[in-house]
Amino acid sequence: MANPSDELNHQMARLHQEIEQILGGKQQMAASHQEHVTQLTATIVAMREALERMQAEKQQSVQQAYADSSHEISQLKATVLAMREEMEQMHFEKQRSLQQAAAEANDEIVQLKASIVGLREELERASLQYKEEIQETRSAAREEQRQLQEMISALRERLENKDGR
Repeated sequence: MANPSDELNHQMARLHQEIEQILGGKQQMAASHQEHVTQLTATIVAMREALERMQAEKQQSVQQAYADSSHEISQLKATVLAMREEMEQMHFEKQRSLQQAAAEANDEIVQLKASIVGLREELERASLQYKEEIQETRSAAREEQRQLQEMISALRERLENKDGR
């Protein structure tokens, strides 16, 4: 049989070997875990950097959108102002055109009134002249009638004197 001390040594050596294997496995596991922790830490760092980059990009996008909208608002305000000025100019031109048309119409009315007055005076002169001519014609006709009656009377008298003699 084997010596109990040898067997004990042998068991101890075997246990020692098992312990070393377990420790070696644990060290490998610890190293593997450490490597896994290192990878996870690197992933977390990379994700944090990506998140910060995304936040910075988002902030930049917001600032760019704000700047773009501010620029667009400024352009719209300038457009509104230009359109308002154009409308005011059109209104001014319309008012000026209306005033000019009213002045021209007023001038035409004044000229027409003057023409009416002139034509009325001319008509009154023509009417007076016509009345005078009618009066003269009547007067001449009465004078001619009187002369003709005198002639008739004179001729009748002559006839009566000639016949009655």
